[in-house]
Order: sequence, then structure tokens, then C-alpha cells
Amino acid sequence: MKEPIRPRQKFKVSLRKKMLFSVVATVLFFIMLECVLSIAGFEPQANNEDLFVGFSGLLPLMELSTNDAGEQVLTTAQNKRHWFNVQSFPKIKKPGTKRVFCMGGSTTYGHPYWDSTSFPGWLREFLPKVDPSHEWEVVNAGGISYASYRVAALMEELAQYEPDLFVVYSVHNEFLERRTYQNMFDTSTFSLHSQALLTRTRTWALADRIIHQVRTNVPAPASSDLTTANVDALSGEVDEILNHTVGPVDYHRDDVWRAKVIHHYEANLKRMVSIAELAGAKIVFITPSSNEKNCSPFKSEHDQHLTSSEQERLLVLGQPADSGAVPIEAAPMLPSLEEASKIDPRFAEYHYRLGKSYLAIDRFADAQRAFARALNEDVCPLRAVDEIRKAIDRVVVESNVPLIDFEQKLRRLCEAENGHSIFGDEYFLDHVHPTIDVNRRLALWIIEALQANGIVQGTNVFDEVLAEPLSAAEEKVLGQIDHEAQAYARRNLAKVVHWAGKFEEAIPHAQAVLRMIPNDLESRFILARCLTNLDRKEEAVQEYERLFAGGVDYPRAYFPFGELLAEKGYLERAKAYLLMAVLHDEKDAAAYYSLGLVHLRLNEFQFAVESLEEANRLYPDDAQTLFNLAQAKAGLKENHPRP
Repeated sequence: MKEPIRPRQKFKVSLRKKMLFSVVATVLFFIMLECVLSIAGFEPQANNEDLFVGFSGLLPLMELSTNDAGEQVLTTAQNKRHWFNVQSFPKIKKPGTKRVFCMGGSTTYGHPYWDSTSFPGWLREFLPKVDPSHEWEVVNAGGISYASYRVAALMEELAQYEPDLFVVYSVHNEFLERRTYQNMFDTSTFSLHSQALLTRTRTWALADRIIHQVRTNVPAPASSDLTTANVDALSGEVDEILNHTVGPVDYHRDDVWRAKVIHHYEANLKRMVSIAELAGAKIVFITPSSNEKNCSPFKSEHDQHLTSSEQERLLVLGQPADSGAVPIEAAPMLPSLEEASKIDPRFAEYHYRLGKSYLAIDRFADAQRAFARALNEDVCPLRAVDEIRKAIDRVVVESNVPLIDFEQKLRRLCEAENGHSIFGDEYFLDHVHPTIDVNRRLALWIIEALQANGIVQGTNVFDEVLAEPLSAAEEKVLGQIDHEAQAYARRNLAKVVHWAGKFEEAIPHAQAVLRMIPNDLESRFILARCLTNLDRKEEAVQEYERLFAGGVDYPRAYFPFGELLAEKGYLERAKAYLLMAVLHDEKDAAAYYSLGLVHLRLNEFQFAVESLEEANRLYPDDAQTLFNLAQAKAGLKENHPRP
């Protein structure tokens, strides 16, 4: 008799084992994917760019390597070189060496130029002349846009590399950072660290590339091209990038938020002092200084509690509805400005124009007070406000650390050279960045303070015996300047200032570039745009004509020049440039609209209809387009009636 067939016994797998197998399978899959992507040449994003701009702490500034002599050296990481000068120094400090880390934002960096003409660069040249008994390693750790939060985090990294001294100039970026990176501040440390780890994988790079292609429907740059692409974008298209990031429009008056930023700033300064003490290093702070008389407020806001009668009175006084609405030369006379500033004392632009007016009649004390009020009432405070200086003073007194009073030193110089102590373009290239000579002087003032506090020895920096060696060092630095590269850096400055709507202030930068590189098309275009915005239309036309002289092709200028020519009544010339604009970009509805208007004014009704219909197709149902299209059709009907 056959035995009954027994059903196969099912082996039950526990939930724990299922989860374990799933995790192992997933990990093995991603390991294999990482290997395949490595063979294919994919690089992790963290190799080329720091997406967290220093917040996570897992992407260090300095990378360890071995040089040709077999010595271990620390060099600025590739993914940090968008924001930092490339620096290098031995991991193990040699006996008799003094290592100085200069910390801060773009001023420390040397912006708009580079390390060699920054105050750290000058310190590197001067310190060996002053005190040759030591070898001096001066490391420029200034990061563009870096504020105190990230400066302190960076100090924690650098504290492990045997520092002797930290020189800190971190004053101007507090409010910029809190707006630009608000999401970073709101993200937990765990989340930031987790995301930073992911950017070190090739899988993340592949996913980001696919997402980029889906979003833009254009090929993403190869991983090997990421660094070059980013650098080119920053150097050549600064204004376009800034149009998509935080700008003055994102700022509004918020006194509570402002107080919190200052409180956080002071806490970060105290943190820096503690980091230096734990590392056995000295620390010194530098007080803020900035352009006062040649830098208008970035944004002004009226008091929301103004009565209707007060608002009407401001209109009667001829004051603008917002900041920068008219050039400084068109400002009303002094009595009107004084009354306006009393009606709305927190509107920064009034105080700035008051300062300009007082300065013109040599009322220097009044001018200085007005400029200070303008700076402190700026709703977009990209220059250090008074509270920043006061916070530094409190920390210096409480911690008993040295202070380099940059502001006071510069005021004395300004008084001696100009008869007043109000800073302007003589000392600053833009709103905060010093000229090369002021950076040189700042380095000397730093050494003077360090000697007074016993941190640096040797001959007094202002002793006559050092005049010749320091002069030789100065000639060396100035002789190595690449003036063409500096001109292009100045052009970027013009673009940024133009983006901020500060057209009067952008013009000198563009003109400075054109004096050095007369055929620089981008600077000529910026200059023409600034002149147009200031209603200096004939001058703008002349600049556009110079731009296109000799048959030069510059497509970005087709449309604005065509519009300007049409506004001035040069219709045939306007038509030519607007035609080139639509041929260059067939999806530019505004160019088609302007071209249609020119055809309409020339009674070229058929062409007007065609252009305006295309404008309507690209930007449907715009009332003004439809109105002019109706006029063009009516004109066409009148001139070509049906039989």
C-alpha cells in the first residue's frame, strides 16, 4: 500500500530576517551601482561642490595630501574653491614657525580680487620683515559670503592645525546669510549631516543629474565639467544668478528678527574666543568699516503707520515712493529732505540724500550723522550696522582680547586726506570691500596692534628702519598684479551693483573696466543699461553705438537698444535691432510686441499685424497687445480695402 503523499513543509521566515535580507540586498545593489558608476567615470558631487556651503561640517575646507618631497600638506579642498582662495601649508608645523589663520567673509578673501592683495596677503609679506626671527605662515581662510556662524564652524576645523593666532574680520554678512540660508538654519544637524554624506556618493550624483535633465529638458553637464561650469557661471553671469537668489526684494523691516541676528552673532564671537583658547591660540577682532557717502541704501521702506496726510505731504515734497527711484542729482533741496526725514525717519534713502546735501555744503558732522542713519535704517543691511560694532566691543571687553580698530584708524586717515572722516570710493571699491591700498594699510594696523599686545615681536612696524623693506614688499605685490584679470573682476562688481538697482554706483565700475579694456562688450552693455535707467538716454544711445561699432555682434543688446531707439524716435534703426532680437530668440514675446509697435508707427500695418499676432501667441490675451493689434488691423483695412 502506497504511503500518502505528504505536502511539502513550508519554511516560515521571520519578519526580522525578511527585513535583514531586504537591507542586505539594497546595500549590495547600491554598492554594485557605485562600482558601475565609478567605472563609468561619475564623480560624487561633494568632490566638486559643497552644496551645504560649510554648514554640515562633514565637507572640510582643507584636504590632506603628500607633496613631491613626501611631506604631508593641507590644501584647500576642490569643492570649496568657489568661495575660498587656494591655500596650502604643512600638516606638521615646523619649529620656529608662527601660524596665523585670517578668518571672515569676502573682505578677508580679498574680493573682488584675490588673496595676494587682501589684508592676509599683505600680512604674509610684512610679518617676516617686521619679525624675521620666526617663519610666518599666514593662511587666508576668508570665505565669500561667510558669516559668523560658518566662520566659527571653520575655526573648529582649523583649530586642530596648531594655530598661533586667529585674526577675525567677520562683520558684514550676518543678515545676508540669515536670509539666503534660512532653510539651512531651520534644518536639523542630523539632516544636514545625512544629506552631506549622500553627496559623497555617485548614486546621488546620478539622481541629481537625472532630475536636472527632467526639470530643464536639456543635457546636464558631465561630472568632470561641474567645476568649470560653476566657475564660468559665477564669473560671467553674476547678474543672472543673483536674479534667482536672495536680493533686496526679499528683505522687509523686522526689528525682532534683527535683534535675534545680533544676539546670535555675539554668541558666535564668544564661541570663536573659546575655540582659540582651547587651541592655545590668540585671537583678535577687527571692527567694521564701509562705504558711507558713495553707497546708497540697498532698500528703504516707509513707515506703515504713516497717516494719509503724511503720505500726501511726502508727495508734495517730491520724495520718491521707494528707494533709488531718482538719481541723487535730482534730489530736492535740503529743506524738503529735512522735512521728509522728520515725517518718515526710518526711510533710509532720505537720510542718504541728506548726507549728500550736507556734504555738498561742507556740513561734515551733519553729513556723517545722516550717512550713519541711512546705513542703520537700510532694510537690506549688507553693511555692518551699529549693533555689530557694539557686539564686538562687548565681547572684546568681556573676553579681554585685542581689538584692531579699523574704523577709527581709517577715519583718522580720511580726516587727514580729505578734511572730513566720511568714507567713500577713495577707500572702498563697493559697499564694503577696501581698495588694495586700504588692505595694505589694514595689514600694517593689524601688526601695530599685535605688537602693542605682545603677540608679535620685532621692530615696530612704523619704524623708519623698516620703510625700505616694506616698500620692497609692496613693489613685489603690486608688480605681480594681473591687471586684466582685475578688470574682469571689477566688471563682475559692476554687474552686481547694477543688479541691485544702484545704477549711479555701477557706472564708475563699468567705466574703470573700459579704461583698461576698451573693447569689453559686457562692461559697455552694463554702462548703457545704467544710463538708460537713469534717463540719460542720449548717452545710452552713444554707448550702444560704441558697442556695435565695427559690426560687432552682441545679441543681448539687440532688444534693449531697439527699444531705446524706438523711444527716441529713431524708428528705422529701432526696427533693424528689434528684427535681430526676434531672429535671435523666436520666443521673445516682448521683442515681437515692440517690433509690432514700431511697424505700427511706421504705418507698416501688415508687418505690425504679423508681429503683434506672434506676441499674442507667445503671451496670450495681453490687453495692450490686443489693443494695438486691433489698431494694426484697422489700419490695414483702411489702406487695403476689399473691392
